[in-house]
Amino acid sequence: MKLKFSISLFLMFGFGLMLQAQTPTKDEILVHINNGEGAIAIEKAEALVKYDSDAAENYYIRGRAFLAMKNAAAALKDFNKADSLKMETAELYFRKASTLSLLGKYKDAVVFFDKSIKLDDRNALTIYNRGLAYVDLGNDDMAMKDFNTAIELNPTLAEAYLSRAELSFEAENFKYTIKDCNKVIELNPNFADAYYFRGVARGGTENDKEAIEDFNKCIQLNPNHDQALSYRGSAKYLSGNKKGACSDWKKATELGNDDAENSYNSYCIE
Repeated sequence: MKLKFSISLFLMFGFGLMLQAQTPTKDEILVHINNGEGAIAIEKAEALVKYDSDAAENYYIRGRAFLAMKNAAAALKDFNKADSLKMETAELYFRKASTLSLLGKYKDAVVFFDKSIKLDDRNALTIYNRGLAYVDLGNDDMAMKDFNTAIELNPTLAEAYLSRAELSFEAENFKYTIKDCNKVIELNPNFADAYYFRGVARGGTENDKEAIEDFNKCIQLNPNHDQALSYRGSAKYLSGNKKGACSDWKKATELGNDDAENSYNSYCIE
């Protein structure tokens, strides 16, 4: 009897070790996610959830994998499950809020950004993303406040300067738009949108020559930037270059820009 019991124990223990060896780790799955291997990450995360369906972090990891595959609905379902299993971390709330934003549920997103910030109020990226949600809700004052805070916490966060520049442009504060775009370009000279917004702000101050230079740089970095093409067309037209203007409006129209199409029809078709 003792021998049989020992053999049974050995077999059970050995089988348990084999299962453990075959079960992927969270770090392994995150490596696949970071390498852009979303399908592999989902497959391994499924195995992880199957191995332990009561562990909140397993659902969180699978949610990350779904998010990498741009399946926001499935990701949110897993983040909700992790939340229901009491995984109360700033990282989970951040991912959940970001997913809600992707799904257009901006009010709910702000609620979970708030929860994340309550647990970690020094995370510039979380505060910046809450600002983006406020923009989508039409609350520019709260958005500006968040962009300012994000920049204070992380002065190298180029995206926050650019978003603040966009708000300044909408408020026709062109001087501040140009200043923030200059900072973005200093941090990342290949950020096409920084040249675009600096260009439209310079156009707003009637500096058409420098505006065209900025649109040129933007289009060099992103040849299909329809807005830059449309505005460059307008700047060329105002400077007397009708042929160049029509060429830009025509290309922007082909890219689906309605303003460029209206300009082309009004000024280029004889």
